[in-house]
Amino acid sequence: MRIIAGKHKSRVLKTLEGMNTRPMTDRMKESIFNCIGPYFDDLTVLDLFGGSGALSLEAISRGCSHSIIVDNSRDAIRVINENVNSLKENDKVSIFTSDYKLALKKLANESFDIIFLDPPYRMNIVGEIVEYILDNKMINKDGYIICQFVRGNLEKLGVTDESFANDLVVKKNYSFGNSEVLIYQKK
Repeated sequence: MRIIAGKHKSRVLKTLEGMNTRPMTDRMKESIFNCIGPYFDDLTVLDLFGGSGALSLEAISRGCSHSIIVDNSRDAIRVINENVNSLKENDKVSIFTSDYKLALKKLANESFDIIFLDPPYRMNIVGEIVEYILDNKMINKDGYIICQFVRGNLEKLGVTDESFANDLVVKKNYSFGNSEVLIYQKK
């Protein structure tokens, strides 16, 4: 896994061993960032299920000013810290070891330009998280919410095109193997 563009282009990142995480492929990451970017001067990021921190670090490499990365796995937090330290971006990244619900409550008074939601597939919680984000005004106007989930699972997750039509527009919907990525933009 590597950084695709920006000041850290081609830098290799560590990832967690085993099957507990599924790092986003470079192809998926490039498609997402090309759709919403390519550069993000002074934007803020929330990465709610951080894994290795790769999505946040890609955004930082492309110009984001700050990212909050959340994960409840101590192993994931260790890898995130190693990646942040290797890029010397400690001043631009805040890392929280926390359950996503507690993190959302703690951050409910903050708003972001980009929010990454890539929970474990078995959880089926993307729709409820997007709803919480909207109810608490956590996404800025024209901001993006990027959701990854099991391909073909839109209805079950409550994230169909009509689900949040009053607040969000579907910018893009990609399928990559077993995964689907839905990119919402705040109206």
